[in-house]
Amino acid sequence: MFSNQARILVCVLLAMVAGLAAWLKVYEISALSGMFIALVMWGYFKEGPIILAAKQFKVKNYSNAKVLLHSVKNPELLNKRRKPYYHFMLGSIAVADADYDTAELYLGKSAVLGLRASDLGVALMHLANISLRNKDKEKGMVWIKQAENLPLTAKYKSILSNIEKEIQKIR
Repeated sequence: MFSNQARILVCVLLAMVAGLAAWLKVYEISALSGMFIALVMWGYFKEGPIILAAKQFKVKNYSNAKVLLHSVKNPELLNKRRKPYYHFMLGSIAVADADYDTAELYLGKSAVLGLRASDLGVALMHLANISLRNKDKEKGMVWIKQAENLPLTAKYKSILSNIEKEIQKIR
């Protein structure tokens, strides 16, 4: 739950503690500091600032969320719980920015990687809506059929049925 700058600061402080402990011949503290540095570095690759970005995303501060998400240098290394939400947030931000091609790419990845049911329903609805905008009836119906198998709220079901009616009108 650190930003990249905070991780660097923590690693520098831990390295200073390790150096001081080694100079004072307290090797246990030095080794413990080294393990904490390794843990912070592991978190950089496996966790990233996804939780911080999710907090910004939740309060609709999309610009800060986007900056935090783009600070992840190698998203393929994120763990299997964080990777779908990385793609989901980038896709949802792209929908808000009306960049539908990018949104379709990221939301499609997030739908495949394993979101929770409610978030998967939102992603599939966005994908169906993008297919409606692109007048792609086959893709839209596939997304709608997948979303119908999920436990959705009444609001989501009504939105989904409206999208389905509009997609049916496409020739």
